[in-house]
Amino acid sequence: MATRVRPSSKRCAVIGGSGFLGKHLVEKLLDRGYSVSVFDIRQSYELPGVTFHQGDLCDKQALLSALKDMSLVFHCASPAPASDDRLLFERVNIQGTQTVIQACIDAGVQKLVLTSSASVVFEGTDVKNGKEDLPYAKKPIDYYTQTKIEQEKLVLAACDKMKGFLTVAIRPHGIFGPRDPQLVPTLVDAARRGKMKFIIGPSWIWKCFGTFLEISELM
Repeated sequence: MATRVRPSSKRCAVIGGSGFLGKHLVEKLLDRGYSVSVFDIRQSYELPGVTFHQGDLCDKQALLSALKDMSLVFHCASPAPASDDRLLFERVNIQGTQTVIQACIDAGVQKLVLTSSASVVFEGTDVKNGKEDLPYAKKPIDYYTQTKIEQEKLVLAACDKMKGFLTVAIRPHGIFGPRDPQLVPTLVDAARRGKMKFIIGPSWIWKCFGTFLEISELM
């Protein structure tokens, strides 16, 4: 097992750094002067200051090469929430996270930040003034949420498992923005097919938005 040392505080790794959230995170880290190691099953871009490592999340040896001399690791990898592949969710979110934790410990990483989900505490009704001590959902809404709950438990339980190893889970909700491949395109597609239960604003707004999207896809 690696001896815990203090590597450069300006070196970090982003697991899942080729994804929508991951790439935005990488860009912000670069802006703040970090050199970044990206681990992902695919490489979707090249940036100065970024070293890419392609591999399977469940392959600890492949992960170790990406985590060498890193003090901080962000874990953003996950199948798309809209998928219905239970085995894939279990492999990536549970088995993969177990491997990430062990690789971090073996590599002497000091801090692990997990991107969890607000859905882990969602019971089908609005959450108002929610706090961190809210219980996990007893009836998760889908396989994604079910495995994110188990994933979060693994990461939080690993906090201080080795002296100086700190972990935290954040729970963003409904991430969207520039280069969004999921939320907004899915909403627009549902609207086009007449599957939207509610329309916010006049229908002409949606028609204009759909036209704009079609034009942007051709550019």
